[in-house]
Amino acid sequence: MARPATVDDAAQAIDAVRRSISVLCEPDHHNDPAILDRWLANKKPETFATWLSNPDNFCVVEEVDGRVQGVGLLNRRGELLLFYVAPGFERRGLGRSIHAALLLQASRWGLTELHLESTSVARRFYESLGYQSSGPQKQQFGIVVFPYARSLQGLK
Repeated sequence: MARPATVDDAAQAIDAVRRSISVLCEPDHHNDPAILDRWLANKKPETFATWLSNPDNFCVVEEVDGRVQGVGLLNRRGELLLFYVAPGFERRGLGRSIHAALLLQASRWGLTELHLESTSVARRFYESLGYQSSGPQKQQFGIVVFPYARSLQGLK
């Protein structure tokens, strides 16, 4: 079950994020060192602590056997800014648990829509959660990303 992240989670959470990007997102970055450097540049424990200290952010982690293996970060504007599961832990329900916790917070904030920019690898996952394409693809960190949105109307 996803729980709110703490500063003590920073090293493990960032490790999970970096491993997810490096391994699971390989079809997006093609192991291009320049792209990986740009994408991973702000994925550091001290940056994670800064994200947590922002009252407009809500971050959760998922642990397996006492180690953080998934991370989700929602901004009060309705943006999913981080959503990663570590390699070897995909398709185990961690992502859905993280998403449920973020939906609950979105409801508490009174948000009516969530939006995100998906990698090509994650598109099917987001679509399975009810997200729909919301615009043309664009470039971010040197990779192609796909804007998605999901209405929260009718959620309790």
